[in-house]
Amino acid sequence: MASDSTWMLWLSFNLWKGNEVKAVTENVKVRTDVRGCNYGYVRTSEGVVVIDTPQLPTRAVELREEAMAAGTVRFLINTEHHIDHIFGNHFFAEMCPVAGHEHIMDEFWTVSSEDPYAYMEEVVSKDDPQGMSIMPSKQDYVVNSPNITFSEHMKLYLGEHVFELIHTPGHTRGQIAVHVPQERIVFVGDTIFCECQTWFHSADPEAWLHSLGFLRTLDVDYIVPGHGPVCTKAYILKQSSFILEWLSAVAVGISRGWSREECIQRISFLDRFPVDIGQESSGPMVQQRSAARIYDFLQGKVPSFR
Repeated sequence: MASDSTWMLWLSFNLWKGNEVKAVTENVKVRTDVRGCNYGYVRTSEGVVVIDTPQLPTRAVELREEAMAAGTVRFLINTEHHIDHIFGNHFFAEMCPVAGHEHIMDEFWTVSSEDPYAYMEEVVSKDDPQGMSIMPSKQDYVVNSPNITFSEHMKLYLGEHVFELIHTPGHTRGQIAVHVPQERIVFVGDTIFCECQTWFHSADPEAWLHSLGFLRTLDVDYIVPGHGPVCTKAYILKQSSFILEWLSAVAVGISRGWSREECIQRISFLDRFPVDIGQESSGPMVQQRSAARIYDFLQGKVPSFR
């Protein structure tokens, strides 16, 4: 029997090649090779459930058309509020209910202190120039935020499938996982960054580690991370270890008397993983924002997500 590492390499090769959504199981398709989050859909006997939406308009329309070809789109689920997971919701407006955690609404349609539409105009013009022709104006953009929310657990039933929505705070306060036991798969959003840099800029690392511990209890064969290739449960330990390394590095800096700014300038794990697709130039910024957030967490300045 193939080892977990061999299995993950096979998945990585087969899910990253080409430029279309790839099948993980007969009923589950995902795409992991474009700027923004991983996204996909699950086909059931009574329709389709879409999980997260592309950041780029061209990809969002492609996902919508392929999902509609597979069946009636019955639900859209967002795993978090970050704009790379929700911008494409516009292209599913009025098609179906949208589900997410109750805290997803705290910061939905925000990008730090920037105007989210202006930010997306810049992203789309650079990474999806064809998409500019189908990008709605700021006035016409439909945010299409969740109208079904929950606090800890919720189940959606569709045909023979059950979709278990589970609060897994850490990367964000409103982070969720979508477990589909019939397919032996869980979509975890940015709770896992597989073989790419982890973004801590809005995180509670302690809650994150707790959520990763929970994910280890699920009986699944496949994990769809927020970024990077589809993986197995073996990667959960690697993600946990990387979070602990960050915590340790900043804690050591604090013990040496380093200020917040010194930790930001001196601590980097950029040599460990590439930054996710389309944001390669953001590597130094990711390190600096991660160091700042973890410094604040260790100083007791980050509210608990649990």
